[in-house]
Amino acid sequence: MSVPTPFLPAAETAPAFAMGVPVMFLPDALQACVEAGTCWQQEIARFVDRRLAETLRCWQAVSAARDVAGLVKAQQDWSVKAAADYAEEARRMQQLVTTLSLTGTTPAVQESARLLG
Repeated sequence: MSVPTPFLPAAETAPAFAMGVPVMFLPDALQACVEAGTCWQQEIARFVDRRLAETLRCWQAVSAARDVAGLVKAQQDWSVKAAADYAEEARRMQQLVTTLSLTGTTPAVQESARLLG
């Protein structure tokens, strides 16, 4: 039993194909991938920056603590803030992935289109 192959037009009547996609669409696809990757990296960098700043603030609180209760309070504050930050980041990443997968564009591109349209 043979597996049917998808129909590809003759080379002289159709644009060149790369992995079954017309080459003329590849620049747009690459641009969309670059924008999505950039948006993803910016979101991760923003989160890491915020968490590092919060950890620094916690270490400053720990170093300023004068007793065990102060140490426990600083650690507890850090834990609660970290849990909230990670939950919020998971929500933001889920929203980003959903937006990218449903629309194929980043939120920044959608906002620009909304402002122009």
